[in-house]
Amino acid sequence: MIAVEPGPIRESYKGPACVTIRGRELIEERIADIRERRLAELRPLLVEHERDERYVTEFENLLEEAARWEAFLSEATILDPKSAVKAGGVDLGVRARIRTQNGDETWVIPVHPAEGFLDDERISAASPLGSAILGARKGEIVEVDAPVGTWQCTILDVARESVSRK
Repeated sequence: MIAVEPGPIRESYKGPACVTIRGRELIEERIADIRERRLAELRPLLVEHERDERYVTEFENLLEEAARWEAFLSEATILDPKSAVKAGGVDLGVRARIRTQNGDETWVIPVHPAEGFLDDERISAASPLGSAILGARKGEIVEVDAPVGTWQCTILDVARESVSRK
């Protein structure tokens, strides 16, 4: 497993490197932004006579981040949400509509921890909610063992992830 998200990936996730179709697109956009815009903005600042070493550090960190993302994508399997939904339960890359015990309803997509921060709908499979809903089926009530305490949510619907939002 490759740690690529900001901060540590929780040790509880031992699954293979995998990415949704949209997650791959978002990661590719992030790599392009780093390589084409952010590094290009920093390059002129690196050759100045009195350069600020913070720019050097930022440049090196961005190069490292892009390399980690590229390595992750080279190893990751693209998830097929159609086959996962056919299995009937919540799986990596499958959208699930849930209702929390306070009545709030939301759509979530459990994903590999590296992909979990890419948008508001994705949640890390290593998170308390992500690990609780994996394998659950429509209509099931699952217990989420979170740091703030245990709470329940209901799986209202299971659907394949949108292929692209471009």
